[in-house]
Amino acid sequence: MTIALRLLLVGAVAWIAACDAPESGFRDGSPRDALPEWIRPLEGLGAAVRPAWSADGKRFLYLDALVGDVFELDVASGISRPLTRHFPHHGFTRAYYLANGDLLLCGPTTVDPSDPERGRWRADFWLLGAALDGPARPLGERCFEGPAVARHSMRIAWVRTDVPDAILTARSELWTGVVDAGGESPRIVDARKLADRSDLSYLGMFEPQDFRPPEERELLFTAYAYRGGEAMGIDLETGAIVNYSRSPWYEEIEGVTPDGRFALVEREFTLRMRPSGAIDLWLLRLDGSGEFTRMTHFSEYRGFGANNPVVNPDCRTMLHALRETGGEEGNSAGLFVYDLSKSPLSPADLCAAPREGEALRTAAEGAERGASG
Repeated sequence: MTIALRLLLVGAVAWIAACDAPESGFRDGSPRDALPEWIRPLEGLGAAVRPAWSADGKRFLYLDALVGDVFELDVASGISRPLTRHFPHHGFTRAYYLANGDLLLCGPTTVDPSDPERGRWRADFWLLGAALDGPARPLGERCFEGPAVARHSMRIAWVRTDVPDAILTARSELWTGVVDAGGESPRIVDARKLADRSDLSYLGMFEPQDFRPPEERELLFTAYAYRGGEAMGIDLETGAIVNYSRSPWYEEIEGVTPDGRFALVEREFTLRMRPSGAIDLWLLRLDGSGEFTRMTHFSEYRGFGANNPVVNPDCRTMLHALRETGGEEGNSAGLFVYDLSKSPLSPADLCAAPREGEALRTAAEGAERGASG
């Protein structure tokens, strides 16, 4: 097949796909003006970003800026408390609960006053003890964007990369290891590489997201710039990679339901290398079917979208943010509570207990169809 014919076929497929894309940006006003009964704003937190639930679903962490302080909100009382104001730092970009109750943080070691956002892309891992009786301690590893954090062990996954100093030729590698919190100098031990760009024909750039419950033997991740951006998984034992989304659109995996059967995906119907921000939230069935169910319609309003979804471990509610298009990646104009019990998406359907080994069998079946799906 000639190159010209290939380009023609690619263009035809893209045009056909675009015909099926839902319309965005056709309403004036804000999504706040006409929220369905199952979505409500979480007032009093300002532009809170990056929520992360505790294991018992009674608390969640959030940041007060894309590079800011870490707070914890108690759901029952509605009271927030700062967790990182008792020691000097340069801001944090991520915060997660570890299985032992300590906090895993990402944040820059230094900041250039002339380029304060530089710290977002040059962060390191830090460990903050649950007692909050001292400063966060470095773990000796760079943190680029978000890591994945296991629920039942101290295992994490992260990416080693040359971005933003290099892009097209940048290294992008998925790694996993265990946080050793003992002693005066905590560290990451048993580190091993899971995958690199050669596993996706050198096209994708990685970001880990979640260890898939309940077994946590599979790592869910996003492959940016690969077929527009794909939600994928890799078996931690065999290294088999599964492409779950398998579409030409931009899809970024952002979470997973407690039973591991569905992923939460930020989706934009664009064929560009990077999304413009008209993003909404979708459920992706993790059975290899590529079946999506739309959860929000925020992008129907000009200048808005939705992002950063995280499901409470009790599977009754989900947190997510209101995104302003044209702003920084990951920006938030406020957090919202998505009540799954009131929505058309039944919690019983979303969080039914899977049969033993179902997640691994699903991954194996998807792998047989090939990572390029």
